[in-house]
Amino acid sequence: MLKELRERLRYLVDRAFAREFLGQFLLFAVLVVIVTVIGMSAVAFGLFEAENEGVSGIPRNLDRGFLDSLWWSLNQVLSLRGFQRMYGASTPILIYALILSVCGLAVFGLLVSIINNAMRRRIEMLRTGSTPVKEHDHTMILGWNTKIFTVLRQLAHLEPNLRVVILAPKEIGKMENALRVAGIAQLPVTTILRSGMPSNLRELERVAVNRAGSVVILSTDDDDRDSIKTLVLLAGKQDWHATPPSMTSEIVLDENYELAAIAARDRVHVISSSKVISKVIVQTIRNPGLASVYSELLAVGGNGLYVGKVPEATDRCLGETAYGFSDAIPIGITWQTPTANGVRHAAGLNPGPDYEIDEEEQLVLLSTGRTLHYRGAGHYTSAIRQSGGQQPVVPQRVLLIGWNDLVIDVLRELDAHAVSGTEIVILSLLKAEQVKERLQRKLGTGLNKLEVRPIEADAAEAATYAELDLQSFESIVVLADDQDGKGDADTRSLRVLLRLASVRENHARRAHTTVELLDNANRDLLAGLHVDDVVVSPEIVSAQLAQVSRQPILGPIYRELLSAGGVEISLRPAADYVELGADCRFDDLTDAAQQKLEIALGLRLAAGGDLLLNPPRDQIWQLQEADRIVVLAQQVYR
Repeated sequence: MLKELRERLRYLVDRAFAREFLGQFLLFAVLVVIVTVIGMSAVAFGLFEAENEGVSGIPRNLDRGFLDSLWWSLNQVLSLRGFQRMYGASTPILIYALILSVCGLAVFGLLVSIINNAMRRRIEMLRTGSTPVKEHDHTMILGWNTKIFTVLRQLAHLEPNLRVVILAPKEIGKMENALRVAGIAQLPVTTILRSGMPSNLRELERVAVNRAGSVVILSTDDDDRDSIKTLVLLAGKQDWHATPPSMTSEIVLDENYELAAIAARDRVHVISSSKVISKVIVQTIRNPGLASVYSELLAVGGNGLYVGKVPEATDRCLGETAYGFSDAIPIGITWQTPTANGVRHAAGLNPGPDYEIDEEEQLVLLSTGRTLHYRGAGHYTSAIRQSGGQQPVVPQRVLLIGWNDLVIDVLRELDAHAVSGTEIVILSLLKAEQVKERLQRKLGTGLNKLEVRPIEADAAEAATYAELDLQSFESIVVLADDQDGKGDADTRSLRVLLRLASVRENHARRAHTTVELLDNANRDLLAGLHVDDVVVSPEIVSAQLAQVSRQPILGPIYRELLSAGGVEISLRPAADYVELGADCRFDDLTDAAQQKLEIALGLRLAAGGDLLLNPPRDQIWQLQEADRIVVLAQQVYR
């Protein structure tokens, strides 16, 4: 019975609210009457008794019965101060006072509702990221993927207290939580989040793109479609507030790179993720240990590439200038060329020790910071330098484990560097016919020096290696592969490396092993698994995006550094440069490298595996056969 009554009352209340104002007003009136009648029952409990005689809030002058109890109960329910003061007035005045007091209560309630709704709408706009941005000279990040965290870390290092506006098609709450988990809140950078489509011109205007100092375009969800649309909008934009910002865009799929470059119209620096990572992986195959060099160059802090004007170096040879710095190494020069679209940055790396630096040129320097100490040009002749040397080559047998979008670019790069007859074995979960079909579709007959043999198998299973001679391979590359559908490529890579470590435990010879990771936090898990080089692909790309956005001149520098046919960073045997066992300073390495038309960048010591880029000039080593010299050299093809 009670349950039915509750349900009936709930139904009547629902019907009242369904009728909006009229129903709600009638419900209000009914409730006032019911509660007032209940309140009048206080007469039976001594409302007008002698013990309450001194209470000023209980009226007694009318009848000490129905009217006084009605007045008292109604005022308790409605709490109308103006009406309460009308006690004893005539009936018409009481009716007027009651109506006006209730209307006043409604007006006050309406005012509170308006203020509440306005605040709620404002908070909702902030939560949804739909408010405009009033910033200037800020950095804009358009789009969202996992690279954004490294981009922000790099920006915080390059320019502390920078304001960064992020416009992405994601909910503000999700972006805030992701940034919090990544520890971005502790960095000296202010992030302003807005939700919207970067490929919409009105959305770009809402986040003050006209006043931005630099723009970074990220591929949302590894899809280049919106990135290319955004490129078209920004490259064609003419109504900039002042000087157009420096703009950098990421393109994930190599097949979209040419189209993106056309859309950019030389106004946006386009970085192909797959091209960059594939070149780093191939250079690591040819130069074991090179991944750590790139990690330091692109990491937050440590040695990096800087461009600066050194007036004292004008009209001096680059080789002489190298001895003038105690904390930097000049590796090239940059200049600017006026174009129809503004200014075009150009760079030349390792132009030769006899190259004279022009007044209009700036130096490209390997340094730990922008503050340089130049002592003046100098000369040095090493007494322990050695002649001769060898060039890095692609191993004859390479095992690629896994499959992702990098495979095609890795094969192209390997083909450019390899000698005829080099065999590449691709071990993946894909059927051999699928691999051949994809290679044919992407490459056609483009491979001239490689023999590619696909094998379908699970690299994490012991049975896979029963008929696969791992000792016959000189290099093994484990790619970030999520073909198993479980979505965590690094976990799969770890499983593969654990299996390889088990299989190779008693091997007398272990192939040089490179692994591609998607999260640098997983690097520590590889300890003891015989991994020689680790390439954290998102960090390499995001570091370039951030650095080029703040220093556009670094765009052509990185492009030349990672282009086939240009200069390359290489690790060469120490015996090719200096006499082993003799006291050796960095000036000895500089002189020996210059005789080979190279630039010494540092050295890697076999004992402990320490990498020393731009080392102190007064340090002395006795180098051994396993030690390596890090140089910037011209690529040589065989």
